Amino acid sequence: MVSNPEKVLVLCIDRDDDVGVKTGIKGPIIGREKNVEAASKLAMADPSEADANAIFGAIKVYDEMQKELSEDNVMIATVTGNNKSEFLADREILRQMSEITENFRPDMIILVSDGADDERVIPLLSRFSNTISIRRVLVQQSRGMEDAYFLLRRYMEKLFENPKNRAIAFGIPGVVLFLGALFYVLNLQRYFYAGAGLLIGLILLDKAFDISRRIQLTVGYFGGSLGLVSFIGGMSGLTISIILMYNEAIYLIRDYPLEILLPKLLQDFSLYIAASLSIMFLGSFFEKLHKGSKDAYERLFGAIAMMTIWPILQYISLYLLGVISLQSFIFFEISIILFLIALFFLTLRLGWRKLS
Repeated sequence: MVSNPEKVLVLCIDRDDDVGVKTGIKGPIIGREKNVEAASKLAMADPSEADANAIFGAIKVYDEMQKELSEDNVMIATVTGNNKSEFLADREILRQMSEITENFRPDMIILVSDGADDERVIPLLSRFSNTISIRRVLVQQSRGMEDAYFLLRRYMEKLFENPKNRAIAFGIPGVVLFLGALFYVLNLQRYFYAGAGLLIGLILLDKAFDISRRIQLTVGYFGGSLGLVSFIGGMSGLTISIILMYNEAIYLIRDYPLEILLPKLLQDFSLYIAASLSIMFLGSFFEKLHKGSKDAYERLFGAIAMMTIWPILQYISLYLLGVISLQSFIFFEISIILFLIALFFLTLRLGWRKLS
C-alpha cells in the first residue's frame, strides 16, 4: 500500500450506447460485477462488438490497480452516451459522470478506450479530474479474407446507422448519376462536370457549415405566415435590384469611369435595396404584433434600420462625387448612428412595456 493513497477511477466510455441498445443495461455501470455482467451480455448479443473488449480491458486495469491501492480508493465504471447525436451523447456522459463523482471524487481517471471516437470526450472528463490517463485496447484480427470482410462489414453498418452519413454516402453518387442521365437526355454532356462539381460542392459546403439549418433558422426568425411572405418578397426585391444594378453597370462601364459609375449605381438603386431589406422585417413585425409578442418591436427596429441604408448610400455617393464635404458626410453618419441608438432603446422600452 502507498502511504498517501489517491482515488482512481477506471473508466470505460460507450459513446454511442451500444451497451444500452443491445443489452438494455443503462449507464452508469458501476462496480466490477456489474461491468463483468454488462460486458458478457454485450459479447453474447454481438460477439464482434469492440466495446465489450474495452469493458473487459477496464476490468483488467481495475484488478491491477487494486494491487496498488485499497478497494475504497479504486472504482470501475462504464459510462454510456446516446446513439442519436453527439450532443445528446456528450450531455448524457456529463450527467452520468456527475452521478459517479457525487460520492467518489477521483484524483485520477484512467480511460480505457477502444478507439479515437471515445477519446474525444477527454475535454469533458477534465471537469472531473485534472489527471487523465489513456489505456487503449486493440483487438487483433485475423489476416484471412473472411475476417477482413466481416470487419469491414461491421464498420460499414456502423457508418450507415447515422442518417447524415447515409445521406452523404448515397446522396452524392445519386446526384452524379442523376446529372449524368439528365445532361445526356438534354444533349448537354459538355456541362456535366461543371454542373456536378457545383452541386457536389454545395452539398459538401452544407455538410461542413450546416448551411441548410442556418437558412431554416433565419427563415424561422421572420415567422411562418405573413412574416414568411414578407421575407420572400423582400428577398425577391433584393435579388431583382442586384440583377438590375449589374446589368446597368455592364451597360454604363463603357461610358463612365469607376469613380463615377459606383456613386451613380448607389444613387439609382439604394432606395430599392433599402426598401427590399425593410420589407423582409415588416411582415414579421405585424405577425408578431398580432400575436402580442415583445419580439415585434425588435422586427420594427430592423425594418426602420434597413431603411436608413437609403440615405447612408445616398450620402456616400454624394461624397464620392465631391458634392458634399468630408465634414458634412461625417456629421450625417454620426446623426444616423445616434438615431439608430435612440430607436433601439425606444423599441426595447416598447417591448418591455408590452411584456409587462
